Amino acid sequence: MWTVEDDVQMKAVTSLSNQAINEYEGLQEEHKKAKQECAKIQHERDEAVKKLREFQRLSHMVVEEVNVIQNHLEIEKTCRESAEALASKLNRENKSLKRLSMLYMSKLGQEVITEEITIDDEDSAVESDDGARICASLHCQHQIKDLRDKLVAGLEEKKFLANDMEILKGRLEEVTDQLNKEKQENIILAAEMFQQKKLLNKYNRVSMLAADEYEELQAEFELEKDLRKEAESFAHKMLVEKKKLKRQSQLLLQNVGPNEQLLKAMEDVSNLTQALEKERIEHQQKMKEIEEKMKNSEVQREIAYLKRHIELLEMEKKEFEGRCRKSEEQAKDLKHTGDEVTDIKQQAVDEMMERIKKGVQLRPAGSRSKPQQSERKPSDSAVQELKGILCQFYNC
Repeated sequence: MWTVEDDVQMKAVTSLSNQAINEYEGLQEEHKKAKQECAKIQHERDEAVKKLREFQRLSHMVVEEVNVIQNHLEIEKTCRESAEALASKLNRENKSLKRLSMLYMSKLGQEVITEEITIDDEDSAVESDDGARICASLHCQHQIKDLRDKLVAGLEEKKFLANDMEILKGRLEEVTDQLNKEKQENIILAAEMFQQKKLLNKYNRVSMLAADEYEELQAEFELEKDLRKEAESFAHKMLVEKKKLKRQSQLLLQNVGPNEQLLKAMEDVSNLTQALEKERIEHQQKMKEIEEKMKNSEVQREIAYLKRHIELLEMEKKEFEGRCRKSEEQAKDLKHTGDEVTDIKQQAVDEMMERIKKGVQLRPAGSRSKPQQSERKPSDSAVQELKGILCQFYNC
């Protein structure tokens, strides 16, 4: 039986299950939010790490530039201090010399007072010059700043040129290696072409000898052919004579009675016909033997062999001529590529020298000649260094 308690328990279970489902959905939403926040924090962390690396890189660059600027400022400071010390020393020496000159002048006349006045005027002028130097220090600082900026630009240009020189050096090494390989291949092709020409001349000589021998054998064959024709014509004539004599003997036998002379003539005719027949048979046998010899002789085989050999030699001759033409074309192409390589090398060197000539030029800073000289020294040293590298390239 279903009771009220069961209904109450069922409602409690359903409410608890609904509450658990709601809590589970809430936890899922919180998990999604936490996951999104974690991804956002990771992205911010990656951005911060990237910015930190960029800041470190920039800080290293700034530190390097500051070190370079400090070094140049130290050099300028020492040069300026040495120049000021030298100027003050020269002023003191001038004053002492003027006082000594006044002492000597007092012994000569009454113009001592005027000279002292001039000395005081000069002292005041020197003091005014010191004040003007102090006042002009701002202008000097601006000039120093400009020179520093130009120096930094010159150093960057020098680094860029050094990188370009390294790239060009690698490219030049590759091109020189390729050129050396092509030269070696050209030498090998030239040697092979020489051997092919030598072999071709040998084949030409052998083919000429074979052609001469073939002509001799052809002449012998024509001679044998003519002899056979003459023998056949002679045999035909003998056969005609035999038939003629046979008819004459038959006529004599029909018209005249048998007597001794006729019998003797008949015997002579029969003997003659037998001799002629025997000679004809012997001649035919000889002709057959000659024909068999001509058919089965080594001369025919040699003629056929020489014909085939001549055909092969002609084919090889054509092949070697084609290979020789290809070798000559390859040699011309290699020569053309060698000229292009030298042109590229000369063009790269000219371009580098032109860029060096068009490098950063420092503006003169008034009457201060010594700082100008100290500023020009790095560019001159860079030019000398590049010239030394180019000399090494040419020596290589």
